Amino acid sequence: MKRRRSHPRISLKARAEEYLDRASDLYIFSEDSRPALLREALAIARRSLLIDPQNYEALLLLGNIISDIDDPKCLPQALRYYDQAIALQPEIPDGYDAKAGLLMYWLDQPEEAELVARKALALSVHRGEVSEYCYSTLIDILIGRKKFAQARRLIRRALRDCPSESMEDMVAQPLKEIESSREPID
Repeated sequence: MKRRRSHPRISLKARAEEYLDRASDLYIFSEDSRPALLREALAIARRSLLIDPQNYEALLLLGNIISDIDDPKCLPQALRYYDQAIALQPEIPDGYDAKAGLLMYWLDQPEEAELVARKALALSVHRGEVSEYCYSTLIDILIGRKKFAQARRLIRRALRDCPSESMEDMVAQPLKEIESSREPID
């Protein structure tokens, strides 16, 4: 006769969520330049995804963790995780926003980054949950592409749509960059 385990049975979905929560916490703390925490977060997030391969949040977290690993060979894998997240829930802007940042700052694909960032912002507005981060990503991309007039208009719109101190802080530096630029405004 087989004996049952003595501990209470935890559903696989609950276990996957526990792994995801732990990986998220480690990822947040890894921002203090602790590569060991980043590697541990990666391992735990992968465990979560193994248990629940349709977990949008796990896919995004894995993309974020891998993007932060200082190894250009890993970037295509991060892009695949973002694409999987987008395919899983194409109506949610977070995957597009994360992908736009990766395309712009790591993969040097500014045109595609701008298109993806615009999609993220449009989804954010359409859902009625306007994201300061979606605005911030697109503003940074426009400035990086020297589209200063568009960036300035978008900053005004962001301040109107997200009238918060946080948004004001987010656009302060981009405004300084636009003002100090010696480039002609598009």
